[in-house]
Amino acid sequence: MSLNLRLVEVATVPIGLPRKTDRKLAVRGLSSSRLISADVCYGFKSVESNAEFPKWEDAYSIGVRFNDEKSDVVMDGRTISRPHRRGETHFLYVSGLEHIDFTTPRHTVETILQRSFMREIADDLEVPHVTHLGKSLYHVTDDPVLRRLALRIHPYFDAPETIDPLFADHFMWSLGIYVCATYGDLAMRRPVRGGLSTWQERLAKEVMETSVVGGIGLAELASLCGLRTSQFAHAFKRSTGMAPYQWLQRRRVERAKDLLTFRDTSLADIALTCGFSDQSHLTRTFARLVGTTPGAWRATIH
Repeated sequence: MSLNLRLVEVATVPIGLPRKTDRKLAVRGLSSSRLISADVCYGFKSVESNAEFPKWEDAYSIGVRFNDEKSDVVMDGRTISRPHRRGETHFLYVSGLEHIDFTTPRHTVETILQRSFMREIADDLEVPHVTHLGKSLYHVTDDPVLRRLALRIHPYFDAPETIDPLFADHFMWSLGIYVCATYGDLAMRRPVRGGLSTWQERLAKEVMETSVVGGIGLAELASLCGLRTSQFAHAFKRSTGMAPYQWLQRRRVERAKDLLTFRDTSLADIALTCGFSDQSHLTRTFARLVGTTPGAWRATIH
């Protein structure tokens, strides 16, 4: 089904915002591996035309608000109308949604949690499938963990090509398990076991080394090691002290250091060779992990 959004008349217009007739719905998408997310803005900036939402089947939208706002949500012929505070999160079962009326400017980050992925999480943990999220089809809560998760992916809307599929997988498994266990009926029965065996750790690292350019999914790594996805993620961190995507980022930076010793190799070429989307992506990641830019680091070794 498609998410139907109607723009309704507003009695007053806040100073500095475009009038209702000028307001448009701006949607930026982010999709990598299992991650499907949208940055939704209405009334904060003018765009050429109203954006359209993608079609989602049997899924929840987990939306974190970046401003105070009010909207009317119509589900099963019933209208839910209430003000919402900045930082609040809603769980909205999009398959049961008829439409949403935006009555004030709005900015949210919406992440799609598909029912099929919720079943995959339960199967991976060897527990019964989750039957619900929240207390109703439209549940609102104030959760600092979900706010932090939204803030982690928000910068990627400016450069969606820089998000790594391994990071996207790790993000969705973290979000999915947390949401299903905290707001659903996910039973966390299986205890966390120890780390990877020697061969599993070596295989995982070697495969990631060969996937520096293009990346690799978490489920594929787990399958290669003969483990379930969540089991592999826990075991890898217990063995190495970091998540798989963090390890891969560090290996990319180490490979960049090796190439920086060749002065004739441009930073743009090094970025692409090491799996970064462009030179600026390399610079940001390198500076965060090393504490200085690639150009400055290169100057210290020549």
